[in-house]
Amino acid sequence: MTTLTAEQQKMVLDGAVQLFATHELREITLDQLARECGVSAFDIVRHYHSRERILTALLERELELMAAAAHAPELRMPGETLKDELYVLARVILQEYRRRLPFLGRLLVEATHDPQVGSLFYRSFIAQGRMLFTEFLEERNDLGELRQGVDVEAAASIFLAALTGPLLLIELFGGQQVEPLDDDRLLSELSDVFLNGVKRK
Repeated sequence: MTTLTAEQQKMVLDGAVQLFATHELREITLDQLARECGVSAFDIVRHYHSRERILTALLERELELMAAAAHAPELRMPGETLKDELYVLARVILQEYRRRLPFLGRLLVEATHDPQVGSLFYRSFIAQGRMLFTEFLEERNDLGELRQGVDVEAAASIFLAALTGPLLLIELFGGQQVEPLDDDRLLSELSDVFLNGVKRK
């Protein structure tokens, strides 16, 4: 059975992002997606089979793009510390989430109406995102940079929650109209507090 080419898959997922940013998920029709991306509805259905699989593929792609922005520990520049590296990673995550806020906002709204969407979002994006940061910490742990006995998975969850919480509150829930989010201050303080709990003394 013929499947979509890599370019056609990109077109479908790009079209889905555009539609998800401006429409409720349950309101989007296959015909709308086909018109938006330029791939026939028949080919989309034959490749993805369901709306949920399109959403899963989209979330996985967005996560891969975010992961690609973080560099491996062996790429650390001369003189760069663990805090410097954590700061850079946190900034990347913040920027990548910010870039996706309209899409993420729609998904959060949809998740309040449809528990299946919430479960899919958590499984494909939140849990997998935590795994990516867990891998980051495990590599640093293997280098002997974290204190002995650190629960790396729990630490990754805490860090991501502390990083994304202010972003959602201030930028997605309207807080930006009350106060600006000072990225440098947030990232510097968050890195200090986090490393104080996990870094080898």
